[in-house]
Amino acid sequence: MNEELNIPYYKLINLVEKVINPFSRETITEQIKSEYGKGFLIWHNLGNGIATSANNYTLNKNYIISLESDVPGAVIIFNLGEDIIYRFKDGKKYELKKNRFFVGFSSDEFIVQMLLKKDFNYNTLTIGIKEELFLRLTNNFEILKEKMEEAKEKNYSILDGSEIDPDQLEMLSSFKEKIVDENLLNKLYFESKTTNLIHYTINKLQKIINTSSILDTRKIDSLERAKQIILTEYNSSLSIKEIAYKSAINECYLKKDFKSYYGMTIYEMLQKHRMEMAKKFLKENYSVKETALKVGYKHIGNFSKLFTSYFNTTPSNYKKELEN
Repeated sequence: MNEELNIPYYKLINLVEKVINPFSRETITEQIKSEYGKGFLIWHNLGNGIATSANNYTLNKNYIISLESDVPGAVIIFNLGEDIIYRFKDGKKYELKKNRFFVGFSSDEFIVQMLLKKDFNYNTLTIGIKEELFLRLTNNFEILKEKMEEAKEKNYSILDGSEIDPDQLEMLSSFKEKIVDENLLNKLYFESKTTNLIHYTINKLQKIINTSSILDTRKIDSLERAKQIILTEYNSSLSIKEIAYKSAINECYLKKDFKSYYGMTIYEMLQKHRMEMAKKFLKENYSVKETALKVGYKHIGNFSKLFTSYFNTTPSNYKKELEN
């Protein structure tokens, strides 16, 4: 049994660089201390009540990382890596799954622990927004105001999001290169991407909540069954008609409500999962041909074309990169 070691966040990192920019903007680059693992953390303050934190790291043991904050507000956390478990002051836990996002609300005495596993790759983007600005941005969104008030009473509050959709994924991909660029014009580009992502995600949350209030429990159960079918039977020739039958939902409703509930079409989710599994199989040293068959493609050419369009590299080149 692997023992979990409890350490505060600030002991985990070393400061690498701090860059002060005009108009109260600053960028801080940190790295994980070698005795704990490897990876980086980049924090960027936009100077207007918004800050971002991009993290990508792997730890060498099971750790419980403690974080504290005295700035009330909200965070939108996008998880592109392994599942993360958060434990709050009242002992309750929230698990953020891979390729999902959520909104967290904090008081001025916020405390949280992250339960992280050895050799797991953690890759997140966090956007923090101060309380006053967040309430102005979401002025007509009553549930977010209620969540902020709840956080003041019990230290935190959570609003579950959904799968990261293709539009969000495209916006998130812009952060990898631009966030560490010292060119001021590129920083402005990065900041515009941040505000676009905030705007898009808040609107998406509004649609999710409106859809959830319209959809009855039976329909939601059917949609969640449909998702499970996609995730478990991705390597077979799935048709929408077949998924609808297995999920006990009308085919027309399935197509319409699936997009509203998950933010992507059935085909988009199926292709996304197939590509993620393809990467996994290639890492496990399966050949390109074996991988194509394992994720449901009979023709290697079609598989290679989709893989290349999704990851901007061919399956063969991806295997070579893994070997180097």
